[in-house]
Amino acid sequence: MYPMKLKPVYDKTIWANDRLTTMRGMEEKGLGTCWEISAHPHAKNVILNGEYAGKTLDELIQADPQSILGEKQLHQMLRLAYLDAREDLSIQVHPYDEYARAHENDEGKTESWYILEADKGATLVAGTTASDAAVIKAAVENDQVEDYVRKVEVEAGDFVCIDAGMLHALGKGILALEIGQNSNTTYRFYDYHRQDANGRERELHIDKSFDVADFGLHCNKVASPFTDADTTQEKLLVDRREFSVRLVDVAGNYVLPQDEKRFYCLSNVSADCVLRYQGEELPFAFTENIFVPAGCADIEICGKARILVSFVR
Repeated sequence: MYPMKLKPVYDKTIWANDRLTTMRGMEEKGLGTCWEISAHPHAKNVILNGEYAGKTLDELIQADPQSILGEKQLHQMLRLAYLDAREDLSIQVHPYDEYARAHENDEGKTESWYILEADKGATLVAGTTASDAAVIKAAVENDQVEDYVRKVEVEAGDFVCIDAGMLHALGKGILALEIGQNSNTTYRFYDYHRQDANGRERELHIDKSFDVADFGLHCNKVASPFTDADTTQEKLLVDRREFSVRLVDVAGNYVLPQDEKRFYCLSNVSADCVLRYQGEELPFAFTENIFVPAGCADIEICGKARILVSFVR
């Protein structure tokens, strides 16, 4: 096995910005979401390099799960995607595992956001200012939802973890990498009475939102400003049952050791660098994400770049 580059899967959205596509030299507009690493039915990424080029990641997992995932199961697979927001995303909530499996034939969705870029003063929603569901229900009935959301100001290098059940929304002017569970179930709670091209407001999922929401949940950001250090530095951003994320500021080189028990996802969030493995080199560009199957030989990351290493412990 070897580190795999995957073909991104883009989705058009009503709130899209063009930051990511401009960075990547693309002309198409309105692509707000980009699935980077996924084996979910909604977006099965195709492998671009090496022996398995042309196959989907999902196909490899189905054919030989142990070689790809190690001791992990398909439901523990991670999903990585970019969110590129010109406008505020809807205020939404994701279900927990048991509810999603029972009602959506999907996994629950705890997720996290690493902020690549943010306009000055940009904010995201992470929780509410009232924990009583009755208060929030009254806010829905009186069209006062915006009065009860908890806003967090963010800038490049910040990281937040969003529990399943937490009301949340990415704010306008933010480009974020989402790392989370292998799910595509979202309940839209409030959408600012925004209308589509046909003058219709998007569907809301109020009943299901109240089924799964815990209005006592909120989160705080983990700030990781960029430094010009001469030595490689590591920082664990989150470590939980669903996933862990380690931030590595590489200054020269960093070795990702072989691990037959788990897969890794590598995300380049700062500058171009190179992967070296088994006598070969693989360019690793800014904004790229690479899937590392379980049992892959030791990989050395060479250069000066910030890399996020995501895995399931």
